[in-house]
Amino acid sequence: MGSRGTFIIGTDTEIGKTTIAAGFAHLLKEKGYNVGVMKPVATGSKKYSDKFKSLDTKILITAAGNKEADDFINPFFYKIPSAPYLATKILLNSSKIDLNKIKKKYIELEKKYDFMIVEGIGGLMVPLTRDQYVANLAERLNLPIIIVMSNKIGTLNHVIMTTILCKNFKLKILGIVINNTVQINDKKFKKINDFLPQVVKDLTGLEILTVVPFLNKPSPSQTSVFLEKVFKRCFNKFR
Repeated sequence: MGSRGTFIIGTDTEIGKTTIAAGFAHLLKEKGYNVGVMKPVATGSKKYSDKFKSLDTKILITAAGNKEADDFINPFFYKIPSAPYLATKILLNSSKIDLNKIKKKYIELEKKYDFMIVEGIGGLMVPLTRDQYVANLAERLNLPIIIVMSNKIGTLNHVIMTTILCKNFKLKILGIVINNTVQINDKKFKKINDFLPQVVKDLTGLEILTVVPFLNKPSPSQTSVFLEKVFKRCFNKFR
């Protein structure tokens, strides 16, 4: 079977891209698919462990159930919690991100798997180098995009900008996942939350693939329950 896949990007940082990517990987694994994952670029305050440089990578590969080497699925990691280009300026001896190297590793991975899930870092305009952004990486890998957004204040501005950027970079969008990272208790804000999916659809013209409710410390198996429509959308795309 030829490889299929998606590139998961966020409207911001800390909005649950890894949660959604890992949940989707778990869902595919449970359906019997051989699923590959990749987090080409990651940053953090320190190395997570001897086996995994980034916690995100560990979560993804555990959810997918494969045994790829960490250096293969996460070729670029910087021990500074910042945008990668900024991190390379601070860490003077660090290697510069090479999109050709990432593409080469991706091509090798996609030959092994039925479906590839690639997770970006932050939003589309996070700088990887002085003149290349996450959007350029998504463009290079040529995978359809799933946009992950949250329900926090400011999210409409972020998702509209992300949609416009996708169009400017000619990235194909499969749809939007609304991940409720903020727990809503106030009645007034609950009403805002209830209307959010329809307003996002009105403003972007994109399909809302699913709304994931607030989950306290969600596991991939918990998140996967809400991603069945994402699965159907992805696999209908490749039929």
